[in-house]
Amino acid sequence: MIEIEGLSFSYGKTKIFRDFNLRIPKGQVCLITGINGVGKSTLLRLMAGVLRPAKGEIRFDPNMGADPRRKIGFISDVLSLYESLTIARAIDLHKSVYALPSFDDSLIRHAKIGRGQKIKELSTGQRTIFHLSLILSIEPEILLIDEIIHSIDAYLRKVFLEQIVQLLLKRPVTMVMVNVNFHDIEHLVERVILLKSGKIAVDENIEELKAKVKKIISGSRPEFLNILSQIDYSDHSEFYVYPYTDDLKEKIEGEIVDLNLTEIVSAFIGGEYA
Repeated sequence: MIEIEGLSFSYGKTKIFRDFNLRIPKGQVCLITGINGVGKSTLLRLMAGVLRPAKGEIRFDPNMGADPRRKIGFISDVLSLYESLTIARAIDLHKSVYALPSFDDSLIRHAKIGRGQKIKELSTGQRTIFHLSLILSIEPEILLIDEIIHSIDAYLRKVFLEQIVQLLLKRPVTMVMVNVNFHDIEHLVERVILLKSGKIAVDENIEELKAKVKKIISGSRPEFLNILSQIDYSDHSEFYVYPYTDDLKEKIEGEIVDLNLTEIVSAFIGGEYA
């Protein structure tokens, strides 16, 4: 469980959040999206304890103990690892900090990472997999994932996501992801949150969101609908509509098309840039 109440945060004079509130129940998989600079990564860093709010509180399940950060795994868009350390030394340090009796290195071996290699010698994908293996070893109750997996190759991204799926199957883990590849993670997401101007503009269960956002292909603009964004062609236009309800069907002149998560997020974000 993550509970944010009355949170305010700024970078200098630039206000990111003011009186921001959010509750994510235990075991929910949540996607946070929005245009660049809206505060998505900042929100993850606040949850992880990397940044501190100017005002407000971020609370976690009391069962996580006096220091919840020990049960939070955070995979940032900027991986902070001690680059001069070898993999073996980094693992020993990690085991010492978290009092771990052992460490499963099967994932790093699968990614062709040798214990004698230095972290600075690893590719971005290998660093991400190594970081994930460190996080999995602490059996996190909360997992925060930024946009880093966009930058790793298709195979290691598949390995990464398979590990996430296995983690979710083992036990309830609260997971918050930011703008990761929507096609890859759509089957995992339960809730979609769109940020706008430091506030929550959209907060929907993913199945309900899919039912409410449609593409209308028509030669004329349906003025009675709330249009998020549109794409114009020589003989027709595509209108992205939210909220759509089934009782509007008879009034619409044109084709009504269901959308996947990538198309839905693009429609909302496209409207921001219009």
